Amino acid sequence: MRRTCLTFLLACAFVACNETALPPANCDLQGALAAAPDWSGACAAAEADWADARCVDAAWQVPLCTAATVIDGADFGAQHIALPLAITYTDNPPMSGPHRGDWPFWGEYAFLPKQFWLHGLEHGAIAILYNPCAPQDLVDTLRKWAQNEPPDDAGAFRWLLTPYPGLDSAFSLVAWKHRLKANCWDAAAAEQFRDAHYRKASEDVPFDGTFACTWAGKSCGVAGGASAASATDGMSMGGIHRDAQ
Repeated sequence: MRRTCLTFLLACAFVACNETALPPANCDLQGALAAAPDWSGACAAAEADWADARCVDAAWQVPLCTAATVIDGADFGAQHIALPLAITYTDNPPMSGPHRGDWPFWGEYAFLPKQFWLHGLEHGAIAILYNPCAPQDLVDTLRKWAQNEPPDDAGAFRWLLTPYPGLDSAFSLVAWKHRLKANCWDAAAAEQFRDAHYRKASEDVPFDGTFACTWAGKSCGVAGGASAASATDGMSMGGIHRDAQ
């Protein structure tokens, strides 16, 4: 009898110890950052996913227009790493590699961390990144291109539009293991990149994910609704990369 009670107490102590070691619930709330995240304790590393995506260099200007360049990257795998563990990348921006287990709704974001949009690339999407100081007419052009891309045999075009702090060009299109780098819009180059690399990743998943933090202007922690591809259709997000952070 004493042995049974002792075993029970030890089991309870073990469970309690494991429970206290788990990160707080608002560290990663069903794939969407909580409205008031706790960046302390076990969640301290989670803050590394987020960055100030505002234009912080008022003197920045679009570099001279040159031919779009396509960069081919190595395959760094696709391991899912949960918060609060931080993830680092060899390439900037990354074209493959470990990422968070949730992937985002397709569409436009005030800011989408690379740890999440990279998972979208693994599912065949194209990330459309722009320098936070890029002119609004370029951002409008990128959005219009994505919205006007026709659906394919699996559904709507899979796209993720977000500012990317520190981008070394005005914008980039990124697919799994490939990146188009450019300073001026070139529709022919964009279509050629899409034809060569869209839906060429290791997984072909057409439907939206669960992550929706800052999607289409939503607040962190707010669950998504309809498909982002339709929700952002005709919706103005002008200036959001400069003002909404």
